[in-house]
Amino acid sequence: MAKSYEEKLEKLKNGAQLLSFSAPALHTAAFSVVFPFVPEGRAGAYHCVEHLFFERAGKRRAPEINAEMTARGSEINGYTAKNYMCFNFVCRKEVFSDQLSLLYSMLTQKEYGEEEEQSVLDVIANEIFEYEFYDNRTADILREAWYDERFTKSVLGTAEDLDLFTEEEIDAARESLFTDGMTIFLAGAFSEEDIGAVRRTFGELPLRPYVYAPECKPKEDKKAIEKRGGGKDLQVLVTYHAENADDELKCAAYWLKSALFDGMDAAFLRFFDKNGFHFYSVDGSYSVLGDEIVFSFMTYIKKREKKRFLALVDQFEEEAAWTPFLRLVKPFLFDNTVFLYDNPERLCSHYTEGWADFARPVTLAEERGRGAEFTDVRLSELWRKIARSKRKIYFLGK
Repeated sequence: MAKSYEEKLEKLKNGAQLLSFSAPALHTAAFSVVFPFVPEGRAGAYHCVEHLFFERAGKRRAPEINAEMTARGSEINGYTAKNYMCFNFVCRKEVFSDQLSLLYSMLTQKEYGEEEEQSVLDVIANEIFEYEFYDNRTADILREAWYDERFTKSVLGTAEDLDLFTEEEIDAARESLFTDGMTIFLAGAFSEEDIGAVRRTFGELPLRPYVYAPECKPKEDKKAIEKRGGGKDLQVLVTYHAENADDELKCAAYWLKSALFDGMDAAFLRFFDKNGFHFYSVDGSYSVLGDEIVFSFMTYIKKREKKRFLALVDQFEEEAAWTPFLRLVKPFLFDNTVFLYDNPERLCSHYTEGWADFARPVTLAEERGRGAEFTDVRLSELWRKIARSKRKIYFLGK
């Protein structure tokens, strides 16, 4: 790494962690903050909190908040995942401190009016309608696969949940966000004054200890193959549920997904092409929760191809172990990490993705160190570990 860049991981005064990547020659800076949570209460509560944060910031209401962001040419974005909430922005370095101050004011707001709460409920009701309108069975299956059932419900909740929420439930969800599991990512051309402002604001927030004790109860499911719906066109989803995943397997999951399913050189496409299936694309994915990994791939077939496809799955898993992993993905996932040095927004997003896999901040130095140790033989062994985990195949019709 060139001397003009500096990556640093530090613990803040309140116990939160800050991972920064300084690139002073650039003109922009990016900021992300991650709040981990365990969804103990009613589904959708944290998503409501996320939306409420955009309704008020001290004396400013939503229109004033939006006007400030517009004036700076920088949007503050937020989203809620299964086990964390994230807020982020990228901006010109000259307006970083003002944008940071606005976000801090939004996130420390505790009181909201009835009109603001109703506005949030109306927006989420529309999001739930849109989610249910489209076919999201694949997403539902993957989410419901977790052994820790606290994470199997949709972050949106249901229309019934919206009608039942109380202020006490929303307040409890909000307060539970502020733990020492909070992690901050900062990248780009920030100044010493900027990082000092981060320490004085987010670094001094009162935080409680973050505790996540997995409640994993393996599900008894004797069906290795399940069909839902009918019709001539089928969506086929193959899932693998690996347990006791260590950091090496979590890191390898992205390399394996990329080599097997991403791009026209993907091992999946090459294997099935030579066996008479000319797929245009395949969607590979993985997600991590604690020491569980749910790894999957999804594509489309005709009903008449079902038996022939099933007969090839085992053979694909075996041949996939002989994939030239490093040739296919090392240029993208290892060599091209230098692209992140000059893109603060993408780097903060990358850091957040790493946090989602490891539940802790992962530096580029650590990531590259692990990547440098991978060999085709080792990646093959790690693929076999996933392929030999609990597998289930879904055929989804209309």
